Formats: sequence, structure tokens, C-alpha cells
Amino acid sequence: MPSASNEKEEGTFSFVDKRHRHEEQEDVQESRPVTQDESADEGPSADEGLYSAEEEELKAPPIDFSTFVLSLASNAVYSLGGFQDPVSGKTSVNLSQAKQAIDILSMIEEKTRGNLNEEEAKLIKHLLYDLRMKFVEATKK
Repeated sequence: MPSASNEKEEGTFSFVDKRHRHEEQEDVQESRPVTQDESADEGPSADEGLYSAEEEELKAPPIDFSTFVLSLASNAVYSLGGFQDPVSGKTSVNLSQAKQAIDILSMIEEKTRGNLNEEEAKLIKHLLYDLRMKFVEATKK
């Protein structure tokens, strides 16, 4: 069995905590609240935002009725093979998902009838027409 002196020679090490506990306690006691002027030097303020320039570009547009409807329509178009998968480069068709997205848009059109402005009503009407035509084309293939 090797001796303690042999272990040190073979590359072992020991850990010694050299911190002084009483100094840490004094530091904690000396801490004080940071004033507003001092905190301004520490990092970005709320006005500057929490996002870098790249993240700002990737932020989604504000959610309103039009962006919501366009999001659902994009899902339907993707399910109809309208977009290539960015990883594989292939398109995939899932008619049941496309039908579901079209049905949801149709339900939204029905439930919001009379509550939309002219632009929103035209948008959903035209989207539904285009999606239904693409769906019919996809089922013929």
C-alpha cells in the first residue's frame, strides 16, 4: 500500500479553503441598497430593451386579428405542401391538418361575422377561398 508521501508524488492534490469566514460576514454587513443612479451604470435599462439587434429582428410582429388569421393560414399552406422543410428541403402533405386549419378559419369567419372591419373580413374571405382551392387541388393528386 503506498504511503501518503507517495500519493503526493503521483499527482494527487488537496483542496484547502483559504477564505476567512469573518471577512465575508463583514462584507455582507457593509452592503447597502443600490441607488437608482448607481444601478443605471450596471446594465441596460428597461428603455433600452432586453434584446440584442439580432433578437429584435426575430421578434414576432404584434398580435392582432390579421396576424392570427395569417398564422393559421400559413399552417394550412404548409400542410398542403406549400413550403419546403428547411432542414430536409422536402415538402410534406398532411390533408387532415390542412382541413383542420381551414375549418378553424371558417369557424372564426362565422363567429366574427359583423364584428370585423372591412379589411379583416376581406382578408379571411380571400384566405379561405385560396386555401379551399389549394385543398381541392391537393386531394386530386
